[in-house]
Amino acid sequence: MVRFKAIDMGVGERDTGDLFTMFASPTFQAFFDKTPDGLIVLDAKDVVRAANSTALQMNGVERRSALGRGFADLMAESQLDWSAINADPMAKRRDFHSTSDDGRAILTSFRSLLDHNGQPALTIITQRDLQVLDHLRRSASGLRGGNVFKFMSERDIVPDFDKQKTLSPTIEQTIDRSMRALHQGARLLLLGESGTGKTELAKYLHRSVGTREEPFIQVNCGAIPESLFESEMFGYEKGAFTGALQSGKKGLIESAEGGTLFLDEVGEIPLVSQAKLLKFLEDGVVQKIGGRSGRRINTRIVSATNRDLWSLVSEGKFRRDLYYRLAVITIEMTPLRKLPALTGHLIDHFIAIANRMRTPALEISPGCRKALLAYAFPGNIRELHNVIQHLSVVSQATAETSHLPDHVAGPSRSTHRDMVDTGPDGDAAPAGRPPQLDRGNLKEMVGLYERDLISQAIDRYGSKRKAAKALGVDIGTIVRKTRSKQPQVSEEQ
Repeated sequence: MVRFKAIDMGVGERDTGDLFTMFASPTFQAFFDKTPDGLIVLDAKDVVRAANSTALQMNGVERRSALGRGFADLMAESQLDWSAINADPMAKRRDFHSTSDDGRAILTSFRSLLDHNGQPALTIITQRDLQVLDHLRRSASGLRGGNVFKFMSERDIVPDFDKQKTLSPTIEQTIDRSMRALHQGARLLLLGESGTGKTELAKYLHRSVGTREEPFIQVNCGAIPESLFESEMFGYEKGAFTGALQSGKKGLIESAEGGTLFLDEVGEIPLVSQAKLLKFLEDGVVQKIGGRSGRRINTRIVSATNRDLWSLVSEGKFRRDLYYRLAVITIEMTPLRKLPALTGHLIDHFIAIANRMRTPALEISPGCRKALLAYAFPGNIRELHNVIQHLSVVSQATAETSHLPDHVAGPSRSTHRDMVDTGPDGDAAPAGRPPQLDRGNLKEMVGLYERDLISQAIDRYGSKRKAAKALGVDIGTIVRKTRSKQPQVSEEQ
């Protein structure tokens, strides 16, 4: 580990021990988390003794996996590029510039407290998001301009699954079964609506089951053209075809060796490409295009889709044998509307993230929170995140009900076809009666209900064209109705 000297008063072992005891207190951690900059504290052996929520978010790691670990391990797992530190072995600088996976510029500074022998006894690492810093500078100067929310929806927001498990027995069961499957070497298929957190669960399982050095390779199967599927997944030897790189190319499967291969949107793989993937799943051997021999690859397989794979099998659009190879263990992700105990936690989680990007801090009025808790969120966690981002943009200091999008501020979750009641454990139980519509006239309620069904179909099938086919209408109808203005609901009871 590179050391960063600082001119400072000598501190003793007892002094640092007192400091580390203070760091472990809940009161200090609560104060630490209020700091807008990312802060990491290392002891004399470069072990992470404290880290605030801002630093955890910047690095894309969870608190329980960060504390008590060596700083080198944290750098290896981080979504930030720490190569500038490794490139400066003489430690002539104490300030470094790095870039996150989503393109944000981060300034990292090291400062050390020296012991009586002149050796670092404690190192404080400060991380500043330069885009946020520029926003604060502009706000303090009364200037406007610059989209500080540019990357907010694209950030790798690490969910607190440990907290979610305490809130919901359903989530706890989902995570426990998934981890047990991977520990036993079984392939895992995650099913569920769009936005339910399948990708984040796959990342969490990878971090929990494997070691920090193991690769996590995420493949969006629906984004790879059929003509490129084999070369992208399996790679090729040099000169295998016209336009091939002279050095050849390692495929995505081979890149996941010793780690986790996450096949997202697996239901979108073209039928002709499914046979090539099936062969690897059967024998574990990857043969590059142009190669004469194959290579056995050992990797965990987790796949996910929002499609009904079994229906695709019945329609001849998905191979039955491939389905059985992928779905050794099937986990159904529960939609957010059936996890009411989770909604409040996620609201607070996303507000905390939004407040890193703005000043003054965003607060939610009781009426606004009540409307959010009542809404069914057909787009699930992703939609909730987008709504909080919307509130962060349009609100000054306090988000009111009037700041909510019309479709959220309107009828509550009782207008949804799959309305649920809350069970005694805080999760959802099946509804005992159909929704009771007690606001607005029939025409307005039918319009709202129709719009909701269209929204659910688009979320479930991934596009307006596919939603139109599923609902038995033409694409023009879907386009027209999604563009039409949300009708105003009567306030008369």
